Amino acid sequence: MGVTLTADLDLLGFRAVLGAYGAAARDLTPLMEQVGALLETSTADRIRDTNVAPDGVAWPKSMRAEEDGGKTLLDRGRVAAANQYIAGPNQVEIGNNLIYGGIHQVGGDILPKNGAALSFPLPGGGWATVGKVTIPARPYLGISAQDADDITAAAVDYFE
Repeated sequence: MGVTLTADLDLLGFRAVLGAYGAAARDLTPLMEQVGALLETSTADRIRDTNVAPDGVAWPKSMRAEEDGGKTLLDRGRVAAANQYIAGPNQVEIGNNLIYGGIHQVGGDILPKNGAALSFPLPGGGWATVGKVTIPARPYLGISAQDADDITAAAVDYFE
């Protein structure tokens, strides 16, 4: 005669555990708050310290940074300080509310609104007058490999 053991979810307590995970997963706002804070910090670090995109590619140096030995996107610290997140039950958004935040993220051409040319001061002194200025993309928003690891660790902690 053989022997069997039947272990159902109720016997092992799994149903209660799964129910708790299900309840925790219905509104992930607390986890999304943590993820938002992680991304806000890593984005500021990217601007202040590394000048490297989330994918690991170094940004092209700006004329000002080359001239004064500073860091690209970090003259007065406005781009780093303007990043904010909004957490919801199932997602988090991080963005920058500066009017020039987008052009630095994706790059593009700046054209004159009025007149035929743009005029602006040069870092070393003097002025430039040009038909357009091309800003290279310097992605600062995004999820790096380290961010992904940190988010995974936060999610594991959240569900534990």
